[in-house]
Amino acid sequence: MLTAQDVKVLDINSEFFGVPTERLMENAGRGVAEWVLKKYKPKDVVVFCGLGNNGGDGFVAARYLSKKSCCIVVTIDKPSNIKTELAKRNFEKLNDTKITVYKKENKDEIEVLVKESDVIIDALLGVGLTGELREPYKSCVKLINHEKDVTPVVSVDVPTGLGTDTAVHPDVTLTFHDLKEGMTRESCGKIEVIDIGIPKEAEIYVGPGELKVHYPRPSPHSHKGDNGVVLVIGGGPYVGAPVLSSLAALRTGIDLVYLAVPKRVANAVYSLACTNSMRKQHASLLLNLIVKKLSNEDKLVVEDI
Repeated sequence: MLTAQDVKVLDINSEFFGVPTERLMENAGRGVAEWVLKKYKPKDVVVFCGLGNNGGDGFVAARYLSKKSCCIVVTIDKPSNIKTELAKRNFEKLNDTKITVYKKENKDEIEVLVKESDVIIDALLGVGLTGELREPYKSCVKLINHEKDVTPVVSVDVPTGLGTDTAVHPDVTLTFHDLKEGMTRESCGKIEVIDIGIPKEAEIYVGPGELKVHYPRPSPHSHKGDNGVVLVIGGGPYVGAPVLSSLAALRTGIDLVYLAVPKRVANAVYSLACTNSMRKQHASLLLNLIVKKLSNEDKLVVEDI
């Protein structure tokens, strides 16, 4: 079962392993359309699309559905307010189809279209919703639920508003790759998992997704030392190892690094700031690097502790 952060990680890692997000969205939307066409064989479909990538999945699904059905897309705001470039590009592709796009403001017309449709598709919001559902999503959810008893409702990835007091109650949820956190039969109806082509490597290997999503970011209100203090003890025949280890620790976001080394290594550390190029490269790091000379030239002794 995946969290919203897990989904972000998989998207980023998939791109790294050769499957771009654009292809994942295309696979997702096509998978939704193929499932709906096979299950319901609808003549008329209404797709409610939000402003994010869940809406982007809906735009792709609508494009494929329009090849065999009369498809209507309902957007909750003007296209210029679509939040992601990927979703915006897929909205623009609707211009090459016979799809009619309605804005949420056309309430009376939309209510009629919904009543006459064979299937309603919910692609308003995906994973990662925080807090209660707000307008204009809230009224769209109420409209969808109002018709649920007479028209099948299919949610894309997760029902809009999942986990809130105002959520879509679909007959079926077509989720991608794996179940998402909070999904149950009660909240999602029948759950079908669609393979969208996420490579196995994106799951089993640590990649840029983990670093981008899970890497800790210091609070702007933190003080020096709140984000970690490291002691590096080294030296011996290799001068570079303790120095590079210290600089690497600082680059990860550690606030302070204490470097305990023999005198000859300490002198090498001091020399880092001798040239202009080195000063520019390491100046900000060296401010947080505190060098302690060991009393013994070759090893750490009790007096140094």
